[in-house]
Amino acid sequence: MIKTVISHQNVYKYKKSIELRKRGFSYHEIQDNVSVSRSTLEKWFNIAGLSITQEILEKQVNKRLKKEIVPILSSSIFRKQKADNEIDKFIQKYKIYFDDPLFASGLMLYIAEGAKSETCKLSNSDYRLILYFVEFIEKYFSFDRKKNMKFRLYIHRSRSADLSSIKKFWSSKLLILENKIDVSWKNNVITRRKENNNYKGLIMVSVLGVPLLIKKINALSNLYLNHIAGSSNGRTMDFGSMNSRFES
Repeated sequence: MIKTVISHQNVYKYKKSIELRKRGFSYHEIQDNVSVSRSTLEKWFNIAGLSITQEILEKQVNKRLKKEIVPILSSSIFRKQKADNEIDKFIQKYKIYFDDPLFASGLMLYIAEGAKSETCKLSNSDYRLILYFVEFIEKYFSFDRKKNMKFRLYIHRSRSADLSSIKKFWSSKLLILENKIDVSWKNNVITRRKENNNYKGLIMVSVLGVPLLIKKINALSNLYLNHIAGSSNGRTMDFGSMNSRFES
């Protein structure tokens, strides 16, 4: 059959084309290996009973997927290695501050109250804690509250009449402009307005535009917790002696 339809000089090309087709090669890929026209390939495949079958289609799809996935995986691995290197450099740079009380306090504040995913942020109703966190971020990580931080006030709608004075309060305490404070209203139902002159809502501060910061600080926090756990070495802290120091 082959000899009567395929010319003698094309027998090798025919066999090679059939072999590649059975392995799932596309027309274009076969033409890269065997110099024949598409119409010739179609005739040869019909002769060999190799019209496109589900099996061949699946092989072609798998080949294309491999070609697409390998570069994606390589790129993903490269990005992960780059991120890991950045985080490692960050840890090496800042772990020297573990014995600095101010740094340790700021890190522990973040560990206790800060967000652990997406964005480096912390929220609280006590302006002193918010201010300490802002100054901690500025002092040790060289970010600016006016450029790198976003402030959002969460306040109950029943206190909308107090909004102006509340924003002035946070503005003066955090040393930021009032227009830097976004507002989110809390709409849960309250049966009656509670009189509380100290009510100032809750502020959330987010550090923005700093790639990998949340992962870096999370890694640093984890290392610090291991550091203080290792330092105590299973010993219970002597709060009595600590109290005596504060009393003296």
